[in-house]
Order: sequence, then C-alpha cells, then structure tokens
Amino acid sequence: MSEEKRLHPISTIINFVKQLKDAIIPLVIILFLNRGGQESFLDYLPLIGIGFYLIIILFLGVLKWWRFTYRLEEGELRIEYGLFVKKKRYIPFERIQSLNYSEGILHRPLKLVKIKVETAGSSSTAESEAELTAITKEQANELNSIISKAKKRIKEKNLEAAEDGMESLEDSMEETDLVEEKVLYKMSAKDLIVMATTSGGAGVVISGILIFLSQFSEMIPYETVMNEFTEVIESGLLVVGIILFAVLLFAWLVAVVLTFLRYADFTVKLADKDIIITRGLLEKKQTTIPINRIQGIRLNQNILREPLKFASVTIESAGGSVLEQDSNTIRLLPMIKASETTPILNQILPEYEWKTDFKRAPKRSIFRYMFWNLLTVTIAVVPLSYFLYPLGLWSLLLYPFVLGLSWMQYRSAGYRLSDDQLTVQFRVFDKQTVFMKRKRIQSLELRETWFQKRGRVATLSATIKSYVSGSENSVRHLEVEDVEKVMEWYRPESQQGIEKEQPAE
Repeated sequence: MSEEKRLHPISTIINFVKQLKDAIIPLVIILFLNRGGQESFLDYLPLIGIGFYLIIILFLGVLKWWRFTYRLEEGELRIEYGLFVKKKRYIPFERIQSLNYSEGILHRPLKLVKIKVETAGSSSTAESEAELTAITKEQANELNSIISKAKKRIKEKNLEAAEDGMESLEDSMEETDLVEEKVLYKMSAKDLIVMATTSGGAGVVISGILIFLSQFSEMIPYETVMNEFTEVIESGLLVVGIILFAVLLFAWLVAVVLTFLRYADFTVKLADKDIIITRGLLEKKQTTIPINRIQGIRLNQNILREPLKFASVTIESAGGSVLEQDSNTIRLLPMIKASETTPILNQILPEYEWKTDFKRAPKRSIFRYMFWNLLTVTIAVVPLSYFLYPLGLWSLLLYPFVLGLSWMQYRSAGYRLSDDQLTVQFRVFDKQTVFMKRKRIQSLELRETWFQKRGRVATLSATIKSYVSGSENSVRHLEVEDVEKVMEWYRPESQQGIEKEQPAE
C-alpha cells in the first residue's frame, strides 16, 4: 500500500485558468459593455460581480485540489475526489492500457506533467478514465513503473498457471523489468517546413483572418478600404503582385510557426508492445498507443505531397481519449518520404503486408467517375454563370480541374487481397491507402446502383472501428466479380476453411 498523495498545488492555478477560459466570452462582453465612465455605485456592480466570480472559482480550485487524492493499493489505482460529495474511483492495474503525459506552460518550469489514464473502457468514450493534473516527473515515472511491473507480474502468473515447467516468476521479472525504447522516427526541421508548406495551413490562416474580420464588419470602413484598394489596382499589377506575395508569405510564416509549436521534436518510439509519440514546443505531449488497439493503418498523400513522394501515416485506433482534442486522427508519421514508411511500419506491425500491387478498376469505370463529377459541378456552374454573369463564367474553369481529378480517382481505385488482410486504395481529393486485417474489419458491404449494374461494376465498402465510431473506406466502380470475391473471402465459412488449410506450427 502506498501513502495517500495529493497533486502539486499548481493544479489550483491550472483549474482556475481552465474555468476562466470557459467563461472568457461572457466576461469580455461584460467588460466591453461597461467600458464607459462609472457615475454611480450601480455602474460598478458588473465589475464587482466579475471580481467575486474570480474569487469563487479560485476558492473552488483550491478546494478541488485539497479533496483530490490518489494512492496505489491492492493492485489498483485508487482516486478520491469531489467538491461537496466525495467520490471514489478504483482502477485495476490490468485494465490500464497506457499513461499519456503532457507538459503545459505551467508544468515545464516546475518539471511537472499531466497524466491521462487510459483503460480498455476508454475506447467507448472520448474522455480518459482518470486524470492527474500535475505531479512531478519522478512520481509519474514511478507510477508508470509500478503499474507496468504489476501488469507483467499478473501476465506471468497467468502463463505460469497455464504452462508447466515455466521458469520462476522472479527470474522472468528480472528480465522484463527494463523495457527498451527504440526510436523509429524523428522529424527534422526540414520535414516540418515541408509539412507546413504542403498542408494548406496558409489557406487556413487566411480564412481565419477573414472570419475574424467578419465579426467586426460594422467597425470596418469598407467603402474607404475599397477606394484604397481600387487606387492600388490602378497603380499597376506589380504593386498588386507584391501585396499578394506579402500576404501569402505572412500566412505561410504563421503556418510554419504553428506547425513548429505543435510538432517540434516529434519522435516515435517502440517500447515493448506500445508506441510512444512525443511532440510539442510550448506544450510537450507524450501519447502511448497499445499496439493491440490498432485497427488499421492509413497512408495519405494530398495533391501537393504526392508529386514530391511525401506521405503521412495515421493510425485507426479502437482507443477513445488517446485521440487528441486538436486532431481527428492519431498521426504516427506526419510527414515522411513514402518509400521510408515500410521499414518503420514493419517494426511496429510485422504481421502486416505493405505491398501495393493492386487490382485496379476496369477501364470502363473512367466514364462513371467523370460523369458523376461533371454532373455535380454542372449543378453549381450553371446558376453561378447565369446569376453572376459575367464574373460567374470564371466557374467554367472548374471543368478541366474536375476532369483531371476524375482521372486521378480512376487511377487510384483498387484493392489487394491476401489470406488475412484487405488493402484498399481510393481518392476523393487525397489518395488514401488503408491496410486492414480481416479480424479488425467490422463490416464489409457490396453496393450496386442501377447504373453500376448496367456496367457490371460495384462499390466495395469496408468499415473498421475507429475511436467512438467507425471508419468507412469505399472504393467505387470495381468489377462486380472482384467485389463478390472479397465478400466471399470475408464470410466466416471462408475464414474457417482457410484456417483448416494452414499447416500446424
């Protein structure tokens, strides 16, 4: 039994800042509405109310820190918390999948970390099982070591009970106490710059600026701005070009800075049966992903990265809160040469096949890709050209773009089948290649419209579990015989037949 411990007192400030951030909009509105001169006591009431509110949330933060305790006892992490009603949460060590670390601005000067406790139950929710807001790195490492040793001890006992003649538990524990961490990948500054340049981050920055300005439309003298803009255009195309270049350069620099803040020192390590990802400049994060949670691997190449032979690799995981709040995927390799992915992935998942010799869509499918894409864009182009004539005629430039995209979609569509793995490749805008083991596929579907029946083609759709829902991966306009072959491969009777044919080891 370990002694009862409290979080570091800085957690009171962290809780205060968190509550303040959640209420920042109404507080700013109150301050904005009371920016004039105060002539009576009543005029000060909103400001006094804000002061009382800040004192209350600070007091509640101190009380929350005082009431929160944790300890290790009888193979469990035991947490007691609650402001007015005391609550207890007991988490058995064997249920703990991983401990994810993060270091915020308030943590790093004091050498503290925040820990999120991930369990098997976290796969059904976006929240972690428990969170230790601020503890020292020594306490975090000690906690991680105790839990890891206890889990291995339980595993060894189970093996010892199932197998006779097994080596003694103590000798086995001596061999497994130290887990070697192997660095698989580390992003360089060059990779970060290429990533920022090819991710479309500059466009996001410009869009964000426009959205921000739209919130103050009443305060912006648009008439004066337009007059100045007209004078600039009249002064020459060179000046306009310089201004556009300066705007794009500024947006690119902001995108690069944001990328460095988020992905600086991005490192992937392999430790026993876990993948450990660390990243971040101001806020350093460490995420641990158990390999047994991986449902599939997705290789993504956008239109800018594909000609440069770069790709990003993401994990489709059954985990819930291992998913970062600022992302919709777990990025294993955010930016890497496509040719360098296989050696790294082989070390993590050696049972997977990374071949890309796909069975492609038939030649007659190209008409279907082009027809439906051209029909969709025509629905937009016709009203734009009619109601916004003559400026709307610029929308006709969408046609060559759509034709090119349709050709790329046709060239990307394909699948590959092995004894226990399905690999599909498809494109909407980005080319995506998804590697899935049969036991991880939640459902497989053949979809065939009336138009597809006439052309003897069909859509293959495979769904794997991804976080709290599922990830659907569809390849359109494949040979219907090929899709039926995949459906037959997925049937339970077919799986049993394959297993019987495999020689015994």
